[in-house]
Amino acid sequence: MTLKLVALLALALLLTCLALLNFSLGFLLGVTLVPPAAAVRPGGNRLPLALLLVLTTPGVSLFLAVLVERELLEAPAGLGEAWQRFLGALGQGLLQDHLHGAHLSPLLALGAYPCWLLLWNVLFWK
Repeated sequence: MTLKLVALLALALLLTCLALLNFSLGFLLGVTLVPPAAAVRPGGNRLPLALLLVLTTPGVSLFLAVLVERELLEAPAGLGEAWQRFLGALGQGLLQDHLHGAHLSPLLALGAYPCWLLLWNVLFWK
């Protein structure tokens, strides 16, 4: 339970700092990351919680957001087009970091994925 506390504190710190930089991104990540983080517990039935953790990673959330965006524009995208748009979004984040010094994407990755890995450790703790 101490490891879960550390993971939740790190996630709260990440979302607080992110909300100061980009409130809408912090809110969307909070909506997608906090419920699975609160639901994860050591022991019990791990398969549904593992599936929930996989579906709420920032990468999968971005991919699903691309699919939902195309549905809302009433121009549904196939998986191939959605994958290309997902890679384009990642590339734009890296390009903005390199050209304009917008360090939000790398800092988000440096904060979100360690929290996610800590939650995996909590889930599969023996």
